[in-house]
Amino acid sequence: MKIAPSILDANWQSLQGEINSIATADRIHLDIMDGHYVPNLSFGPPALKDINFPVETEAHLMVDNPENFFEMFQTLGCKTITFHLENTGSDKAFEFLKHLKEKNIKPGICIDGNTQPEELTDEILAIAEQVLVMSVKAGFGGQSFTPECMDKIKAIRARGFKGEIEVDGGVNIDNVSGLKEAGADIVVVGSFLMKKSVEERTSIIKNFQQI
Repeated sequence: MKIAPSILDANWQSLQGEINSIATADRIHLDIMDGHYVPNLSFGPPALKDINFPVETEAHLMVDNPENFFEMFQTLGCKTITFHLENTGSDKAFEFLKHLKEKNIKPGICIDGNTQPEELTDEILAIAEQVLVMSVKAGFGGQSFTPECMDKIKAIRARGFKGEIEVDGGVNIDNVSGLKEAGADIVVVGSFLMKKSVEERTSIIKNFQQI
């Protein structure tokens, strides 16, 4: 299983060191919150412009008007940009995914914890290269995993989606095997990893990757 640590719970006083401690991960996950689509605020590109990322990054835009953020995260070097179906609707989502693809960004669509996979149209699944399935309500770290997301993953795969399925929210070493069996390719791991000591993180990442 691929793993994409979220740096939301990182120690921002020594961010480069925190990033270096997860250098063996497959990807680094940037949770971007604007205080509108979700009530919390996180960080933006200015906080990351001087950071040297050892692996590729992906931006998860929990924001209103996500199209306003595309260029700045492309400039930051993000290879994948994912936004929420809930705040665009299907027609805009398709256009935004098409735009990202034309810019050579891997286009991703996210469904929140209370959104059913049936809301992803066939047109969206045909152009998206990643579907991010939230197992919790977006916007808050440290929430408990909801196993219903496994049925969502299976439903998306059953519709013939060949792209990457990522899962975010409450993922830990105990539930990752079930997610893989359901059809997930990569998991976002936040507090389960980043609240451990720096010395422990490499072995935790390896444990996920070996599943």
